[in-house]
Amino acid sequence: MAGVGFELKKLFRARTVAGYLKAYSFSALITTGPFILLTGMVLVVQLLFLWFQVPSYENDIFVASTVYAFIFSQIFSSGFVKVVTRYLSDCISTDNYNDLTASCFGLIAILLFLGSIIAAIFLWNSPLLFGEKLGAYLFFSLLMIIEAESLYLTAVKKFKPLIWGFAIGVSLSIVSIYFMLKYLTLQPTIAAFLGITGGLTVISGFFMIQIIRFFGMPRKGRHFAFLPYFDREWRLFLYAILFSGGIFLPNIIIWTSPSWGVTVAGTYRYAPLYDIVTFYAFLSMLPMMIIFVVYMETRFYETYFNYFQAITRKGNFNDIEAMRKTMVHTLWFELRSSMEFQFLFTILFLSCGTYILSWVHIETQAVNMFDVLLMAVYFVGVFQILGVILEYFNAQRQLLRITVVFFLLNGGLNIFGVLVLGESSYGFTFFIAMAISLFYAWKQLYAYIMNINYYIFCGQPMFYQQHIGWLTLLARRMYGPTVDCLDKEDGFYETEIK
Repeated sequence: MAGVGFELKKLFRARTVAGYLKAYSFSALITTGPFILLTGMVLVVQLLFLWFQVPSYENDIFVASTVYAFIFSQIFSSGFVKVVTRYLSDCISTDNYNDLTASCFGLIAILLFLGSIIAAIFLWNSPLLFGEKLGAYLFFSLLMIIEAESLYLTAVKKFKPLIWGFAIGVSLSIVSIYFMLKYLTLQPTIAAFLGITGGLTVISGFFMIQIIRFFGMPRKGRHFAFLPYFDREWRLFLYAILFSGGIFLPNIIIWTSPSWGVTVAGTYRYAPLYDIVTFYAFLSMLPMMIIFVVYMETRFYETYFNYFQAITRKGNFNDIEAMRKTMVHTLWFELRSSMEFQFLFTILFLSCGTYILSWVHIETQAVNMFDVLLMAVYFVGVFQILGVILEYFNAQRQLLRITVVFFLLNGGLNIFGVLVLGESSYGFTFFIAMAISLFYAWKQLYAYIMNINYYIFCGQPMFYQQHIGWLTLLARRMYGPTVDCLDKEDGFYETEIK
């Protein structure tokens, strides 16, 4: 995301109020596009349901379907997207664009194939109507497709076409749902799914056009050349799955609560009150994500690049040590600045949230829980940044270690809260889990940064030996021994699989 950050940073050169508003709007949409897309459309559809006096059970089916589609599409696709990010980065760094569009098709194919199996198992015996099942499945699938395409769009760096794609797709969804509710006799839930999936299809198609324009059509059709990366980067795969799952794990556990959990249409189990409050709490994290991509990551990357340039260009010890000190100082300074910046927004949400939630008739217990969740979400944001920094140094063991602790604490403490402590612990167990996880992650990052020279010079194997797993063997069987890259005439460095 550093490349995106450098492009977004250019938007802030306009020293006017309008310029800053435009810059922050662009940054918010690029860094949190799918989240804003989903929440905006769902809220508008709910308003339309209210306008046309749609029965509450129809609204419940729609909301539960979208909650499940969003959560499980994020969890399921996160590991695949994280690993293919490495493949995309390596291809771009070696000026190889020949297989990138093909790999996008391949990634989407894998997500749809495996996702279809999961969706079929979940919906097979559901009493929902066929149209509702189909709508929920298409919604789930399109979210995964957009998640995969968003990875490739980070390299395109053309923001206006992307924003137009979002705007056209969302507008078509809202307008079509309005006309179907007003003039057709379709069931409201099915009409909503038709409108939203139509809009998401337009967005997905628009994104794919941009990817093909930038990277070109696949030339040799190596759609699954990224498969060996799953053998090498399996820790990254687990990290992404565990992190995404750990964020939503408290919600999933509280869905089982007999007092807060509800069952919708004999299919979905969720906790509307807890999910709503959690959603508003996570909105408070958006400023940190924006400031991290636009400022912290770009400034840190410059010093990170200089440090490794001093190493690879055979700089002397004094040069390397000077670059290391600059990098470490920049890291801690920018991390502290980002935390201070986000803390101000957390306080703002804390001050206004109590009043707003009370105004929309949220229960007092949930309002009090919102205050605790805000701090838990603040810890989540910092934890995520620490993880990204460890990714920069390829500290995959430390990264997986802190994520396993994060996942187990969230699971264990929230289960204990539901089974033993009761409703008074909801939100607080998430807060405690995140506080401990953040403390542990901070210690891991600090220990790594303070001994960075050891890990760089002594922690690497003397001779590189590629890990050969069954996915690597499968890719070799499909594309030959040089599956990682094409020959040098095509712009790749040749790397033979032994």
